[in-house]
Amino acid sequence: MGGNTFEGALDGNVLGGLLGETFGVELTASQVACAACTRMAVVADLVVYDAGPGMVGRCRGCGEVMLRVAHLPHEVVLDLRGIGLLRVAV
Repeated sequence: MGGNTFEGALDGNVLGGLLGETFGVELTASQVACAACTRMAVVADLVVYDAGPGMVGRCRGCGEVMLRVAHLPHEVVLDLRGIGLLRVAV
């Protein structure tokens, strides 16, 4: 993603409600490492697109997809394969 302008994107705070409901803990302050470039950030720093049936969170450093989340009628579907590490404070 040349230039990483991220037009039309939201920040990772938009994921807070859905992830909080799913995991029962506030995750926007949790640290994540991008599996592609190893950049460490908090979930709130992700670049999020909410234009489809779910949301896509990208690394602010390299632009690679770190997570996908979709809220379906009876389940929440998460794809976290772009996250190399997730640190959640307890």
